[in-house]
Amino acid sequence: MGEARLRGTFVERKMAALNREKAKLLKGRGDIDEREAAALHAGITPFLLRMTGEEWQKRRANIIDLLKGINKGSDLERVKPIRVREDEIAWYLFLCKQALEDPMCLDVSQISRAAPFFCGIGERWQYAKHVKGIEKKIDDLLKKYKTSPDGLIFEILVALSYAEKGWEVEFLEEKPPLKSSDMVARKDGKELYVECKRQDRRGSYAETERDEFLRLWGAAKHVLVENRQWVWFKGVFHEEALRLPTDFLERIFLEALPLGNGEIMIHDSAEATIYARLIDQHAVRRHMEKYRVKSNSAAFNSVLGGDWVPRNSAVTTIHLIKTSHVEGCEAPVLGTYIDEVAWACGFTRDFDSDISIDKKARDVTKHLADAVKQLPDDKPSIIHLAAETLEGKDVERRRTEKVMATIPNFVAGKPVLGIRFHRLQSNQVIDKLFEFDETVDRFQIDGVNLDDIPESVVLPSYVERKDGSHWEIYG
Repeated sequence: MGEARLRGTFVERKMAALNREKAKLLKGRGDIDEREAAALHAGITPFLLRMTGEEWQKRRANIIDLLKGINKGSDLERVKPIRVREDEIAWYLFLCKQALEDPMCLDVSQISRAAPFFCGIGERWQYAKHVKGIEKKIDDLLKKYKTSPDGLIFEILVALSYAEKGWEVEFLEEKPPLKSSDMVARKDGKELYVECKRQDRRGSYAETERDEFLRLWGAAKHVLVENRQWVWFKGVFHEEALRLPTDFLERIFLEALPLGNGEIMIHDSAEATIYARLIDQHAVRRHMEKYRVKSNSAAFNSVLGGDWVPRNSAVTTIHLIKTSHVEGCEAPVLGTYIDEVAWACGFTRDFDSDISIDKKARDVTKHLADAVKQLPDDKPSIIHLAAETLEGKDVERRRTEKVMATIPNFVAGKPVLGIRFHRLQSNQVIDKLFEFDETVDRFQIDGVNLDDIPESVVLPSYVERKDGSHWEIYG
């Protein structure tokens, strides 16, 4: 009895044993290397140090409670994502700590987006001593902007990137209603005022488009269930989903199913072009016998859809599965793995109508206009804009066209030396914690040398750069 008490309570000893077993499973894992792990730890530490241990534990406990309350249900149009918006900065920190300490209990989709930004901060944190006011900026993130942290995270990344290039940076105090830049950078007698703007991760139109597809899919599910074949579809919609009748997919499935072998075009019209093929269920089962596959992951979609599920594609599935949970996960939804698949169907979707592309290719007109307003009338300045490239190459091509046409109209009248437009993409991949792309479009006035202005602000400076945009190279 005495020895057992010295080793802790029964619950403590059980958790320690579970952690030892998980550590064995994770030994030699290849999804995160030592440098990435060190950068991720360095990136979250400054935020955790600005809170007391008690405050962090309270915020962490709130996240666990919210995750326990997630109920996916059966109404696909109203599925609650695994995301904690009520305290998103704490959610990001929680994800990063889980990736380092308990990666088997982690949402792989969410960490693939959060980790690159904190790794970027961690890679540059050694230069934080050259950024005046960075502690206050972190405090603002943890309190004032905890539900919408992305913009301030981008500002911190930009500031650290200037410091890495040898600039002394000072965050400027906000003095509403007066306009002021985010920061001023000084180097070798030069002085630059810097303004940063970042778009929301995804526009409302893209969210509506997804929900409208789920409306069509929801009405057609019963056909798939009754047919009970293992089928994967890929479709391109040439018409806005909101303009299609609710029974659009239902009628197509009723006519096309059951399928024979091979890849078949089951529908081609002005509204959509849709292909279908049988899923190799024996290959799926062989894979599931050899590997554990995380629920809600790119890996599971890839196992089912194969080459019809390119990375970052928009996918919807319906299935009968047997799951298991990693014991010791405080929120079971984070540790759910798929052991067996009894039946599955899926659909990879895209939209190529001109109106869809145009609405998703939100230009930076408003952000650019707001940035210019913040800049001084008589001081040289730089603008850094950021947007996530979530909608594919057609949308990004259109966005580039809009940006090129917009910028000359906004920089006139103020000494704006240049604009850096950072296009950011978090990729869900099977064998890594994350993969990240950053394409930087450069706009600057003729005759100005901006070689000492940072290019990439998320990706570390040692990452090899390639010519061209990531949506063209990998899209």
